[in-house]
Amino acid sequence: MPLRTPLPFAYRVIRKPHIKHLYLRIKEEEVLVSANRRISQEHIEHFVRSKSNWIQKQLSSTGKKSSLTDRDATVYLLGKAYPVALHCDPLTQKSVMKIEKEKACFYHAETADHTLLLSLRDSYYKSCCLSVITPIVETYTEKMQCQPSKLSYRHNTTRWGSCSAKNALSFNTRLMMLPTPMITYIVIHELAHIVHKNHAAGFWHLVAKYCPDYKELRRSIRAFEPFL
Repeated sequence: MPLRTPLPFAYRVIRKPHIKHLYLRIKEEEVLVSANRRISQEHIEHFVRSKSNWIQKQLSSTGKKSSLTDRDATVYLLGKAYPVALHCDPLTQKSVMKIEKEKACFYHAETADHTLLLSLRDSYYKSCCLSVITPIVETYTEKMQCQPSKLSYRHNTTRWGSCSAKNALSFNTRLMMLPTPMITYIVIHELAHIVHKNHAAGFWHLVAKYCPDYKELRRSIRAFEPFL
């Protein structure tokens, strides 16, 4: 058997007992792979190699990622980029972010760093989920006749949405960055898991029935993955 070319980067495997699939993320320039304890190292290696080009691209741009404190910083909302406007006022009682006059306005009492602005942005995203994502879930719950047992929103660093074994749906609050068609696809994807607890042909057939252009949407969503 020929020797494999060594990967041009290192990666760390995190074993988790309750996940079914492999999940890849890059955190602070470290490549992390979450996997079930039963998945072989060989299978993980094959998975990482299949994502090698994407990983190298992300690692090469890690040091270039923008900060919300940058002069040209933007906030994405439903696919639209809003320029950041910082408003520092010692009399400000509560730090918040609002969309005003086509800008993402941050109101804060002290000089803000990227971490604070990020938390304010994510709080704003979460506040939008009930009015934006919940109606989409309700619409497709009726169309697909797939009733979730629970619906929740939280920030997750590895996935856009999930469906538990008990049919509880959870969606990433950062879905609010994406255009509505992409959000709709992810909602349909997770609702389809109520019927099919896998990604076999039956699952994709159900997704395609309600989202015929899902393949194109999946490719487009990848551009937002570094912001998870």
